[in-house]
Amino acid sequence: MKTTLILFSFLHLSLAMADCQGPADTLVLGDSQTGGSWSKSYFGNFLQTCLKDEFIVFGKGGSVLSDWLGKGGLENVEIIQRDPLNSHLNIGIGEQVPLCKKRLSPMVDAYQPKKIVFFFGDNYIGNTENEIIKDAELLVKTLDEKNISSTNCYFLTPTYEMQVQTKRNVPRKNLANTQRIRDALRKGLNGRCQFLDGLELMKSSAFFDGKELLKRVLIEGKPGCSGAAGNDNIHICGEAAKDLALKVCDILNIP
Repeated sequence: MKTTLILFSFLHLSLAMADCQGPADTLVLGDSQTGGSWSKSYFGNFLQTCLKDEFIVFGKGGSVLSDWLGKGGLENVEIIQRDPLNSHLNIGIGEQVPLCKKRLSPMVDAYQPKKIVFFFGDNYIGNTENEIIKDAELLVKTLDEKNISSTNCYFLTPTYEMQVQTKRNVPRKNLANTQRIRDALRKGLNGRCQFLDGLELMKSSAFFDGKELLKRVLIEGKPGCSGAAGNDNIHICGEAAKDLALKVCDILNIP
């Protein structure tokens, strides 16, 4: 019986790893902006349409860097996978998801990406600068262990908040806090990745109001930017999200 259980466990692990075999030219990790299970109008939804070559994208709502490193975290939150064959695939939670789809180190081993993109920051809204810096330093340690060069690593930070209809649902999401998080991430990364400042990227956007907000412009047939989301000031959606994705793709798609 014991031998049968061992063989079953080995087979299960082998199948899980086989499902993660690459290679992929680009690996993307992010939070709900990249993989919101409830939306079809966020950054990740548009990024997958403009990435060239082979790519694999993983996003988990509420996550920060440490949730994808070491022992991980937020195991009860669904992970969304995007690739050329799957536009919005919910791959489950906890042990349903193999390590090579929920931890950076085995991901790199499985997919052997030429470029890695990270988009995190808004979920650090309640963290101190020192906590954010330590998370960024933990990422740097993993990048060093995996010999990921600085030229092949990109880190995108949060951008301006969205306009709302009546009341901002995340009061602590504001320009000053976004700048604070950005600066702490920059310090922790210490030049280890190409730093993509989300605020600077969207300053030239047609959907920036010139002050502190991004205009809420819906895209027909793409939910997540109207109705109940009308007061969601933290998730970039609609035309603004598409514009941010295109700007990032313009950088990533340079040979």
